[in-house]
Amino acid sequence: MGEVAGADGASVASAAIAGAAKPSQRWSREDRQTFFDHFAISGDVAKAAAAAGKTARSAYALRRRSTSFGEQWRLALDDAYERMEAALVRQVLGDTDTKLDVSAALLLLGRRPPAVIDVATTPRKVADRNSPRAKAERELLQRLQAMSKRSRAKAAE
Repeated sequence: MGEVAGADGASVASAAIAGAAKPSQRWSREDRQTFFDHFAISGDVAKAAAAAGKTARSAYALRRRSTSFGEQWRLALDDAYERMEAALVRQVLGDTDTKLDVSAALLLLGRRPPAVIDVATTPRKVADRNSPRAKAERELLQRLQAMSKRSRAKAAE
């Protein structure tokens, strides 16, 4: 059986196969939800995009084009930071078998962008360095670093 050629001379069958191989550029509500669910857990754009059937490149492009997507991105990334912070605390306290690189985790948490104050009313406004939350986060990081040093010193004994 012969193939039907399209207007540009390409076969309809090969066009369908080629189209199936490329992820769609359109992001449905479900695609966005899947992406943000995975991104909040992993903090990995490429893995989250793949879970949604998209590419990391299209995720970054959508973030540049869509303010609401960018806001959701920041919230999901903040969730990922909070998960890492909680995992680090559990590890330092000895409540988990998970082994994080404490130095790398503290470095990442120290470079964490300030939290968004109120996404609904001020999507781009960030916390003041002297806000109670920013001070608490700095104090928590200092305490985690001190606890990490003490646990390393005990392990070396």
